Amino acid sequence: MVIQFLPFSLHFSNSYRISPLSPTRFSAAQHHEQCSDLRCCCCCCFLVLLLFDSTVFNFFVQPEMSNLLLIDNIMPDMKNWSCIITVQEKQQVTDSMGTPTKKQKFIFYDSEGSKVEGIIFNTDIPRMSPMLQVYKRYKISNADVRTIPPKFRSAGLIKQWVITSKTVIEEVDANEDIMPVKFAFTDFADLAEYMDDRTKSVDVLGVVISSLAMKTITRNSKQSNVQKFVILNEESQTVLLSLWDDFLNNEGQALLNNMQSYPVIIGRRLRVNNYNGVSLSTWFDSALLVDPPIQEARQLKNWAMRNAESIAEIVDAKSYIKYNPALSLKRDQKTTLICNVTPSHKTAWVKANLSFEHIFQKYWYMSCAKCYRATAADYGIEFTCNSCKEKGPAMPRCRFDIELSDDSGAIPASIFGDLAENILTFTGLEAMDNFNQNLELPLEFVHAQLKTKTYLVHIKPVQTQLADARQRYTVLYCSELEPKIARPQLTHEPESVSLSADQQTENEQLLTPEHGSSSSKVRLRLSEKFDETDTVSTNDFDSPDADSKKKAKLV
Repeated sequence: MVIQFLPFSLHFSNSYRISPLSPTRFSAAQHHEQCSDLRCCCCCCFLVLLLFDSTVFNFFVQPEMSNLLLIDNIMPDMKNWSCIITVQEKQQVTDSMGTPTKKQKFIFYDSEGSKVEGIIFNTDIPRMSPMLQVYKRYKISNADVRTIPPKFRSAGLIKQWVITSKTVIEEVDANEDIMPVKFAFTDFADLAEYMDDRTKSVDVLGVVISSLAMKTITRNSKQSNVQKFVILNEESQTVLLSLWDDFLNNEGQALLNNMQSYPVIIGRRLRVNNYNGVSLSTWFDSALLVDPPIQEARQLKNWAMRNAESIAEIVDAKSYIKYNPALSLKRDQKTTLICNVTPSHKTAWVKANLSFEHIFQKYWYMSCAKCYRATAADYGIEFTCNSCKEKGPAMPRCRFDIELSDDSGAIPASIFGDLAENILTFTGLEAMDNFNQNLELPLEFVHAQLKTKTYLVHIKPVQTQLADARQRYTVLYCSELEPKIARPQLTHEPESVSLSADQQTENEQLLTPEHGSSSSKVRLRLSEKFDETDTVSTNDFDSPDADSKKKAKLV
């Protein structure tokens, strides 16, 4: 032990050290024999006082043990240290590329908000991982401190603590209510900027309000479980988040068990995908924080509880399964020439003319009123859908094939739902009635008008090709462009389309429901009853659907 007293430093174990200037070591007996100096005798008396008075002892005596340091003061290869941390993130166990090594990563932070990465390998995972739970505080001593190689760094962290079975971990009482950690959340309206970019990920904050059915699919010859969860922000915008495998088994179960209490999540390092416009998905480096102790999360939960009725309406309407141009369409949307569109593009935006004058078709199909999948049930008959397992009536739905063309080429595409009715100017029911009466729809005026119009169109490739081996596409969204905007010239550079104020307002009103409308002329409600379920691929489960209108912010 070391005693700090005036200019002296006394060290004692089996002996004492008194060092006015330079240290000298001798035993207690030798000290009393040589104790002729008054100053030294005072030290002896003080030492006795320390031994009998615990208050004085604790104040002046510091045990020679591990130094209690902050994260920033702990350097690589440092020994004999301790640090009190809180577990911010606990990732899933993952495999290392090309090796049998398994690892699990953590993020720790200290009282000053500094962060460090923790990691556990292989056989130490089942032993040490249960000792570290999210949001709890621990005293960690003498972990192996390393510098993370640049290619393996994530979350901006450069140091790593390797936790092994020898690492000392002690849980300590928590004395903090709010995490002293700042997050940079991406707004839902900005998610499209990161779509399908494997080099980028996003952090989002949202309240979970519902979930879709779990599905089992096969990817790379391996079965995986995936379930989509609906997350909502304070602007009443919704995005679907797909949780895969371990995320579903762990955080997903916690969300399902607490759905009625509006759990708030922070999704970290999520992928942005293009299913139904914009969607989110976990991947190996992601992390989910459920009801994190931060101010923003608590405010969002309180907001959700105050607006429970409005949230219930959103859940009942299921608008989140429809295409959402309000999130996916940018004000200056870049477009691609049709000659440059390939099936390798998950989606593409084009400026094109629409034509179907020389395509013989019936313009409708019978569908499930819930999920819009095709069915052999008769019109109006209640049946249980083989796809969504819901019971409901069979309804005719508008669908037909079109040709998209610009100065560089043409491609075939299919258009569904309200998008199709808006172009056709007839409903699916009216198309069915004419077909059953063996009458052609009066479309001369429609064909003449289409020859004078140019559209901004969002398309995605279909897995199955046409009989002539041409690649077919599905129209996700289309909007008529102003006549003054010319078609793209033959160039390989993407072109930018600026939307008018009217078009922008229209996009922001896509969720407005039609009340009491029975007219055969369909109003422009692009997201109502829209589906692309006829072209579902396994990629669809990597990304969720989205709400189709930016609603007014609730209070």
